[in-house]
Formats: sequence, structure tokens, C-alpha cells
Amino acid sequence: MRIKKTMIALAVCFTTFSNAQTIVNQPFIEVNGQSEMIVMPDQIIVSIVLKEKDKGKKVTTADQQLESLKTELTRLNIPISNLSLTHSNADYIRVKFRKRDLVNKANYNLILNNAKEVNEVFEMLDIIDVYKASISEVTHSKVVEFKKEMRISAIKAARDKADYLLNELDAKRGLPLIVREENPNTHYNTSNNYRANVGLKSPIVIHSKVSSSGGQIGFRKIKIIAQVYVKFLIKEK
Repeated sequence: MRIKKTMIALAVCFTTFSNAQTIVNQPFIEVNGQSEMIVMPDQIIVSIVLKEKDKGKKVTTADQQLESLKTELTRLNIPISNLSLTHSNADYIRVKFRKRDLVNKANYNLILNNAKEVNEVFEMLDIIDVYKASISEVTHSKVVEFKKEMRISAIKAARDKADYLLNELDAKRGLPLIVREENPNTHYNTSNNYRANVGLKSPIVIHSKVSSSGGQIGFRKIKIIAQVYVKFLIKEK
């Protein structure tokens, strides 16, 4: 009985191997497909640090600065809901040379929609004298959807390329043997380094498009690229 089962198993393995070998030995074509999209960023995330200030006898807490910040954002018609704490609680810094042991500090993220808002906000942050501010990320609210679209378009481009090449050889495309994304994460290129700190009085984003006067910030468009490799079987027409 064991011998019979072993023979059956070997027969199945041999059949599978033979089928696989047949597929491998069939003619195939290898093509690459690429697709790209350029979009204007609609989400600029500004990191803001509020830290307690002590000017002589006057102490301005982080909470007081937060209220000033909210007032100014309302004046600029920027929703307060766009402002959020980066941590659940404010941080505290121990300062030994002060009479009071603890100085409070809070980190916030502010989502803005365009360069005009960014310029207005940095001017405002300079006026209310916040501790630190920087642009931490520049992206698009639909970037995940755009990446999916580009992957599909890249596969279609590979398919079309195989079709017109094979047509000249009097053949046609068969089933795909391999479909592989050249970059698993899909290349997402902003062509800018937006993570550099930005000085409040003269905001600059490295490698971005900056105007020649007034310290105004402008942003380049975001390029989203998808690349795929596909291996198709070749069939007769």
C-alpha cells in the first residue's frame, strides 16, 4: 500500500514538473510599463512648537500661546480643526537654573492647503513669536488613490507594448507568467526636500520654487511614478 501511494505521489510530481517545464519552454516576451502623474500638493503639514517664554517678570505659557495661535488662525480663515497635538500630552522640560522646575512645551501639526496659506501662517508665527516651526511634509490628500491609478496604467502600458511588438511578429499575447512592480512602494517623487527647518522671518524650502522677494514659498508639483515588469506567453495568431 505504501509503495502504491509513493508511486502515485511520484506520478503527480512528475506531471506537475512536466507541465511547468512545458510552460517555461514556451516562447515569451518581457516588457516594462511605466505611468506617471503630476499633481499640485494640497496638503502642507507645518510642525509648530510652543514653548513657555519668560521675559523679565512676564511669563507666557504654551497654553497662552496656543490661544493666540487659534485667534490668528481664525483671522486667516484657517479652520482650528486643522491644528492637532502631535502627542497626547504636552512635553515638559526641566530647567535647573530657574526658580520653577518645569517649563511646558507642546508640539502641534497644522494642515494647510496651498502656498498662500503657508506664507500667511509663517508671517503670523513670526509676529506671535512661537518657539519653532518647520514644514514637515508636503503631499496630496488623494496620493494613495493616485498610486493605484498609476499602477494600473503601468500594467496597461506593458500590455499595449507587448501587443504592438508581437503584432509585427505575426503573433499575439498570451497569459502573463510574471507581473512585478519594479519599485514595491511605487516611486513617489516630490523632487523637493521639504523636511528642512524653515526660518520664520525668511521661510525657504530646499529645492522648491521660491520667489525672489518677500521670502515667499512656492511648491513644485508632485510626480507619482509606477513601473512594472511583465512576462507574457506568446501565442500564434
